[in-house]
Amino acid sequence: MANKFQLLPLTLAVSAAFTTTAFAAVSQPKVVLAGDTVVSDRQGAKIKTNVVTLREKDESTATDLRSLLQDEPAIGFGGGNGTSQFVSIRGMGHNAIDLKIDNAYQDGQLHYHQGRFMLDPQMVKVVSVQKGAGFASAGIGATNGAIVTKTLDADELLRNSDKDYGFKVGAGLSTNKGHSYHGSAFGKAQTGFGQVDALVSYNKVDDSDYKGGKGYTNLLGNDVVTRSALDKSSFLAKVGLTTGDHRFVVSHLNEVHKGIRGVREEFDFANRALTLDIKKGGKTRTEAELLTELDKKYPGQGYKLGSKTPDGKKYNVVDANGKLVADLDRNNPTQRETYQKLTNLEWTGKNLGFANEVTANVYKLEHGRNSSSDKGNSYILRVVPDTINDNGDSSSSMYVSAKGANINFDKEFNHSLLKGFGVDHTLLKYGINYRHQEAVPPRGIRPGFQHQEKTDAGVYLEAVNQINDFTINTGVRVDRFDFKAMDGKKVGKTDINPSFGVIYDVNPNLSVSGNLIYATRSPRFADAILSRGFRDGVISIADNAKAEKARNTEIGFNYNNGPYTAFGSYFWQRVNNARAAADAIQHPNDNTAQITYLGNQGHQTNHGYELGVGYADGAWRARAGVAHSKPTMHNVKFKANPEYAVRTGRTWTADVAYRLPNPSVELGVRHTLVEGVDAKDTSIMSGKFDDKDGAILNREGYNVGDIYANWKPYGNDKVNVNFAVNNVFNKNYRPHTQRASIDTLPGAGRDFRVGVNFTY
Repeated sequence: MANKFQLLPLTLAVSAAFTTTAFAAVSQPKVVLAGDTVVSDRQGAKIKTNVVTLREKDESTATDLRSLLQDEPAIGFGGGNGTSQFVSIRGMGHNAIDLKIDNAYQDGQLHYHQGRFMLDPQMVKVVSVQKGAGFASAGIGATNGAIVTKTLDADELLRNSDKDYGFKVGAGLSTNKGHSYHGSAFGKAQTGFGQVDALVSYNKVDDSDYKGGKGYTNLLGNDVVTRSALDKSSFLAKVGLTTGDHRFVVSHLNEVHKGIRGVREEFDFANRALTLDIKKGGKTRTEAELLTELDKKYPGQGYKLGSKTPDGKKYNVVDANGKLVADLDRNNPTQRETYQKLTNLEWTGKNLGFANEVTANVYKLEHGRNSSSDKGNSYILRVVPDTINDNGDSSSSMYVSAKGANINFDKEFNHSLLKGFGVDHTLLKYGINYRHQEAVPPRGIRPGFQHQEKTDAGVYLEAVNQINDFTINTGVRVDRFDFKAMDGKKVGKTDINPSFGVIYDVNPNLSVSGNLIYATRSPRFADAILSRGFRDGVISIADNAKAEKARNTEIGFNYNNGPYTAFGSYFWQRVNNARAAADAIQHPNDNTAQITYLGNQGHQTNHGYELGVGYADGAWRARAGVAHSKPTMHNVKFKANPEYAVRTGRTWTADVAYRLPNPSVELGVRHTLVEGVDAKDTSIMSGKFDDKDGAILNREGYNVGDIYANWKPYGNDKVNVNFAVNNVFNKNYRPHTQRASIDTLPGAGRDFRVGVNFTY
């Protein structure tokens, strides 16, 4: 059969077989990445994931992950810029998924009001997405999926070149609103030790406050999304040594986002009305007392009391003209810098006898935020004793760090004696994963206590067997976590997670698949910003705290016949032992402190489907897809924050493009339709409404269309000139991967973009 694996590329092909490629690969049956051919005809026991290659990046005006992955209906991004954006895969939020860069990742969170992921697409050569629980070899905490990336590499960039050096430069301009420029230099040389290669790359993106679509107006009376401006910079340095069948690489990646940002980055407080609490300190205040407070806080502004809020607990504040006043100061805007640093050492060995290939890495990953001032920031300063409280009017830093290591072995066996029984060959995968994390809060920790720490370790064994028209994947993973809380309390647990998947080739063009996978995700830290030991008490952990345990069942099909492709899947998932924190209570050994116990409550369920079709023939390519999921939290009491999961409307995406042969110009149209979600279905909490300040809110559906073009002046990939008009019809909309509230961030209005890149 045409789609059977060949023995030599089996190691590569299995990664495609059980995670699969995407809409981006519809135009070609084989995806070529840096000299390696990944056979994608057999998509395996999991539904297709999106794969974006270096070439596709170069043909795009995208400057962030949201733009790069917008063709994928199962992946959601919230509004805003930088870490204002929340991310979801099949509706599961960033607390449940991972971003992996060169197999380095962490699961800690700085603040539940901001996104957890940072990644500059200019620094990577490939981006793929894994959906749902992962097989045994997927790594630590693979319960709901991951965005997987590999950074640029000089050896691969030069592999098919007749030169030993090269460089790449580019620039871009956006009318809504920003500009960018980037440069990379790379080279290689033969030495007595083997081939030495090196790469340096730098990218700069300056974004001003963007505008919403037609009809968007905030309480300030304009169409600007306040505090959305960001100065983004990224730097990558990498050195490699190839000697025989061994390759060693050391790299450092540094990404920084700077700007005047609110402490709650997911909100635009220009859409939140200034209010006054009617009851304060147990006393109901008169209108005269409230007006006195207004005059004291905002002297000379002429502010007055307006109507009451829907819950009757507050008064809206209006100006002299009776217009609502925006509560801008409540979000504590100040100069803030969010950063990510990754130092990574990799080794790849081939033809070692006991293994066809070994990959290993050791890394240190740090994600943090620096603030010029914390004045008025209640997340940091609330209930801090006067002897410690310094009013917060000075700089601070918080971060989550991870130090980890992975070693993975692949061994292929050719069963010559069993060929008569249809048994062709087996790929055996086994390895070890290790990670230690620490959460460091801003402005120091409560005296007598310590930072949260956690260690995750796992071993796995996985076998992929080719038997006649079947590919069978069986695996087992043993995971262990050890959590050390702020009070020194230690809790550890071990879990065994089996996985099984099967693909059946009905004929050379059609395969059907199914899998049953178990995976665990250990208890996550309390947010770094909340782990000083004051506002939410000292963070401890319950005696019986467990890892979340996911069970994912999925069926699917893949069809590939000449220019036509189609795929689909339906999945059911249940996650037991949902991570939760109890309410703070009096600390048993410190009468000046409270204590919060991390533990488990209830369970999560999710089910949904994905369907896609594609056509690629000659100059034409087209694709369309739809995805829908319905995550639900059962018997839990925590807030329905989008960090856990989010209910998004059924999402449809479509893309049609045609490439002229001479000049080499591709013209394309892209469209996204997201159906609305009624208020009764917006909340992820079973049987509850998602409410905000007493109002029950729908998620409005939206249609957004883009047009784009790519011109190759020399008919090859040396020079790309890219054009795009995003949101052509200037629609005013709010993405669904965020809260359903009046102050979440809108999508950008119409945006004309141009970009150019040159590679030598």
